[in-house]
Amino acid sequence: MNPTNAVFITALSIIGLGFFLKYKGIITEKEGKIITKLLVHTTFPALVFVTIMRVKIEADLLLLPIFCISFSAISMTIAGLLFKSQTKRLRGLLTMASGGFNLGLFAFPLIEGIWGPEGMVFAALFDMGNSIVVFCMVYGTGVIFAETNEAQAVRKREKLKKAFLKIFTLLPFQAMLLGLFVNLTKLELPEVLVNIIDILAKGNKVLVLLIMGIYLSIELKPEIFKKIASVLVIRYAVGLTMGFLLYYKLPFEPLYRSIVLICMILPVGMTLLPFADELGYDSKIAGLLVNISMIISFALMWGLVLGMGLR
Repeated sequence: MNPTNAVFITALSIIGLGFFLKYKGIITEKEGKIITKLLVHTTFPALVFVTIMRVKIEADLLLLPIFCISFSAISMTIAGLLFKSQTKRLRGLLTMASGGFNLGLFAFPLIEGIWGPEGMVFAALFDMGNSIVVFCMVYGTGVIFAETNEAQAVRKREKLKKAFLKIFTLLPFQAMLLGLFVNLTKLELPEVLVNIIDILAKGNKVLVLLIMGIYLSIELKPEIFKKIASVLVIRYAVGLTMGFLLYYKLPFEPLYRSIVLICMILPVGMTLLPFADELGYDSKIAGLLVNISMIISFALMWGLVLGMGLR
């Protein structure tokens, strides 16, 4: 079997297992959130740490967060203008959904399976920009559109400040910074500690794929189809345009350009769900955007890797 097909079929099988466990009532979405919390505080930061710790830091890597931020700046600007005739809350939600990506709970296991640790290096640096996008641009937009009372301006500023500070309290982001510190200072860690972190990192892939299946749920109603479709058209039109442009124009190695292209067509970030709940937006629309975009991105990744020979 083609190695690429093997990676995607294996991933699809584990996702299917997660969906089956939910369908049979063995695991609920509520329990899935507990697993996600465990993942975000153990296997995911371990994977980020060992990836960054071992990478050879070069100047071209610093462009990756910029590419991520640029995508969201463009797509969210387009969405903000396109949806200006909608109610303030709906405009806010649809604009939020137009920015940011789902790397940790979607792309990492696929990228690791196809390109190995080398590909993970580029994805992890791209995710650094994604953290800034999610907790500053996306959450900030949500706060701005959610507040309608001028008397709540102070509360709005407090929320924005909290969102910005949250970036530095996220364990995966801290793991990234710590990995950079160890890398740049050439600090030698005890072998037993590195082995423990390596074991945790290896457990990330299967947990992420199971979580994807547990969260997968699509109940599309005609009245919201147009709105969801508009967001997805913006995301994938901007993503594919930027992705192909960078893929063919960047003077870097093929692996670098391949990861950039793939990252540009990743799904809506999972953080949209808790943000929508917290800020009083329609969580059903948020859920549909996350789930439908995961299916589209999975198919696009598979097609691009096979069709363009990106391995």
